[in-house]
Amino acid sequence: MSTTILLILLFAAICHAIWNALSKRIEERDAFFTLILGASVILYLPLAIYLWRTSSFPVSAIKWLLLSTISEVMYFVALAKAYQTNNLSYAYPILRGTAPIVTTIISTLFIGAAIAWTGYLGILIIVAGVVFMNQRSFSFGELSHLLKDWHNMKWVFMAGSCSALSSVLDGMGASMMSGLLFKYVVFIGMFAGKWILDRRAQAGVSYFSLLKRHPWHTLAGGLFVFVSNSLAVYAMQTTPVTYVASVREISIVFATVIGVFWLKESVSLVKWVSIGLILTGVIVIKMS
Repeated sequence: MSTTILLILLFAAICHAIWNALSKRIEERDAFFTLILGASVILYLPLAIYLWRTSSFPVSAIKWLLLSTISEVMYFVALAKAYQTNNLSYAYPILRGTAPIVTTIISTLFIGAAIAWTGYLGILIIVAGVVFMNQRSFSFGELSHLLKDWHNMKWVFMAGSCSALSSVLDGMGASMMSGLLFKYVVFIGMFAGKWILDRRAQAGVSYFSLLKRHPWHTLAGGLFVFVSNSLAVYAMQTTPVTYVASVREISIVFATVIGVFWLKESVSLVKWVSIGLILTGVIVIKMS
């Protein structure tokens, strides 16, 4: 992985951590996600028009656009169900740890991605750091407790798998056209799909009222959520998708730092060690 790509992914991770931190202060979090997706579509429309006029849009990329959009919407469905039946602090690390593993499996078996053994090592180290991030101790007993409750945890694994599938599909589409334009079109589909899901769930939240109460949160969220996703797709144009998907997990590190200094959250020794594992994994991938 080149230094330039690593810096791009680090910036994307910071953006991801920022918009997630902003969402923590919003009670109607699910509706806020829909709102910032719509904000992104509006804010980045001039960029999309420019890219549309200056770059190609091959017909062969449409199938990857549709599949990526479907997988993103499925991710939101699975995520909603996962958080209905599971505690966030326990489900989240399993969800995030699943994505790099599934991405690696799909990329290796079905795309034939060439990954050095050090790359595999770095991915495993990152996954270990992510999985233990919110555990009370480095005990596999806690993890086995989660895995035994398959009835509830299946939605967590489904969400992580959909996230991984989206990364692979984004990589396929980005290999054919501008990664930024590809992700913008996917965002249109994501917003439409998420809006339909909100209507079916009868959430009863007014997006306009939410915007009036949190205008700056919406603006910042709309700006950062697209940047965090589109830059990752851009990186996939020159870097194996499995490396990109794994290094993106460093956003958890930035989220923790923001939580400590902005949200005044406490951090356990296990979490600090997990952060060290994630950083070590990123360095190993950078050197592979």
